Formats: sequence, structure tokens, C-alpha cells
Amino acid sequence: MVKQKKLNSTDINTFKNKTFYTETDTQTRELGKKFASILKPKDIVFFNGDLGAGKTTFIQGILSYFGIKKFVRSASFMLVSEFESKLCPIYHLDLYRLNENNTLDLGIDEYLFGNGISLIEWCDRLKYYNIKQRWEINIDYTDTGRKIKTERFL
Repeated sequence: MVKQKKLNSTDINTFKNKTFYTETDTQTRELGKKFASILKPKDIVFFNGDLGAGKTTFIQGILSYFGIKKFVRSASFMLVSEFESKLCPIYHLDLYRLNENNTLDLGIDEYLFGNGISLIEWCDRLKYYNIKQRWEINIDYTDTGRKIKTERFL
């Protein structure tokens, strides 16, 4: 069960600078699904957390909300996975294998600043882009599951 706040209504304030706790992958996906309900085209979401912390699990919930039935894996070996939804394209970028200098040469601007929703793991590699308007999802292990902090930056 997701703790801290009942998630019946999902407006931006439900997730703006909040902390949630989940105990299972299923609960983490459900939280991702509820978070997805506030996303709109051109949103950028940064994900922070150690390897295996649950970033991709949360993203699976987001994509599920948008009707993507394909099982979503970490994009580490593909860099970008593109998904079509009824709302807009969704881009899952995993920058784990890159360093911050490589990202400027990749041409990922169309993903970051296009009309889709960009979900970015290992976002610290984008420091040269200086993206001010974004969501950040920070996922940490706890003794009983995951601590998930959602922040909005404008």
C-alpha cells in the first residue's frame, strides 16, 4: 500500500514536493500510474536512484497508464525507447552508459524539447542542458521497500 497520502484525486499538488513509500514492485508501478495522470506533452521527468532502486518499475507504471502494454525494460542497452500513446509520444531515455560530455553530441534535443513526454534515467548526464522546468523522482531503498520523493521544478 502506498503510504502518506490517499491518491484518489490526482492533480499536480498530489505530487508536488511529496514523499511516498512503497513496499512492492506492484505498489511502485501503481504510484507511477497515478503520477502519469498529471503528465502532459512536453513534460520532462528525471529519475534518480541507485542501480535496481526502482526507476524502471516506476516508469512501467507511467507507461501502463498511457495504455502501453509492452513490458518495459531498462533502456540501458538501447539509450532511447519510443512509445506511442493517444496523448503524445513518450520517450524513455536511459543515459547510464554515457558521461555528461557524450550527451551533447547525441542529438537528443528532439526528445527533450519536442512534443512528447521524456522519462530520463541517469539524468545527471544532462547537466549541460540546464533543464529548469521538470519533475524529479528520487527513489531510495528503505528497510521495508522504497522511499519515492517527487519534486516539481519550474
